[in-house]
Amino acid sequence: MPSVCLQTLCLLPPPKSSSKSSMESVPVEVPAFDLEPFPCLPTELITRILDIAARSSHDTANSVSLVSTWARKIALPHLFMTVIYRSKPAYSAGMSSGAKDSPHARKSQSYSWGPLVHNLWTESTGIVNAPIEGELLQACRNVENLALVSASLRSLAPAVQLQTVARRQEMVGGHADGDPFLARLRSMTLITHTTRYEWHFLVGVRLQDGSQLLHNVTHLRLLDMTVSSFSPHNLLPNLTHLALPYLDLGNDFKQESLRLPPGILEHRSLRMIVLTVAEGKWLTNPWYQIARYPGKDVTSPKATFRTLAQWARKKDDRLYVVLSPRLGVDPCKEWMDAAHGGPSLWEVAAQARAEHSHGSGLPETYPKGMRL
Repeated sequence: MPSVCLQTLCLLPPPKSSSKSSMESVPVEVPAFDLEPFPCLPTELITRILDIAARSSHDTANSVSLVSTWARKIALPHLFMTVIYRSKPAYSAGMSSGAKDSPHARKSQSYSWGPLVHNLWTESTGIVNAPIEGELLQACRNVENLALVSASLRSLAPAVQLQTVARRQEMVGGHADGDPFLARLRSMTLITHTTRYEWHFLVGVRLQDGSQLLHNVTHLRLLDMTVSSFSPHNLLPNLTHLALPYLDLGNDFKQESLRLPPGILEHRSLRMIVLTVAEGKWLTNPWYQIARYPGKDVTSPKATFRTLAQWARKKDDRLYVVLSPRLGVDPCKEWMDAAHGGPSLWEVAAQARAEHSHGSGLPETYPKGMRL
């Protein structure tokens, strides 16, 4: 069992305050006989040290959870704050053979940690994995930041209905506690392209507190619009932040007009519209950067990207342009880093504008063989 170095814990910096989570320290009763490794220290200080350690990283939270039963109670909220579920395609052997049960039938799982999850990335594919994802979504009732494939949107409506019925039964029995299912959800990320049909399942869906699920969403990012350019912004009346993949929309920097899904610039509540540009596409497809403007430098990826950011801002002051995902960085990793307290996409966009650092990290010239 891993041990925790008290000296190292004392040297850890205090955790950064974050508005991303409303989680508070869990009060824990520490048995006196468990304090032998921590001589001459008050119980409150010991629990505080372990709490700071658990907040510092996922690996440290895992180590703290193995110290003892009472230390595990301190670590679990940090250990399960962010959960990533990425399944591989799975198909039941019984579907093609006619057998009633698959020899690889899954065992029932316990999701007792579900209420601790604040950030959930679920990327499920395959028929067999769909029930697992449904159970996972129902278990994570306090999720605030949700990333999922568009096909999973239709799973949210029945999940809300099931959880609403369950909560009513709990209220009758006097056992209901915490917020209603998905009442904290504010941010969504669509991993795959989406269509209007997939969103119509959620239109008008109400939570136990009477609010509409879609009306609670304030932040939305679409990672892929290569197949469909549909954006559900008109279904989200309180949306304040929207991110779209700039190049997927068929935009070409040489165009005078900016191609966006209809109605985005007319959306009243939107305060920030971030146009994301995949760094890999920007560097390996230089024809995106052909700008036929007199006096403009079109031979430098960095200079051209800065020109693009300035050009977009002239179209509308709410338009920001950022490199995302960066070269070699998986979108899930980028999302996870932000969930763990790193700068969010919105913060990166605002900082780039404030510091005039658009295109930071881009080379001054194209890679050899890619220059036009």
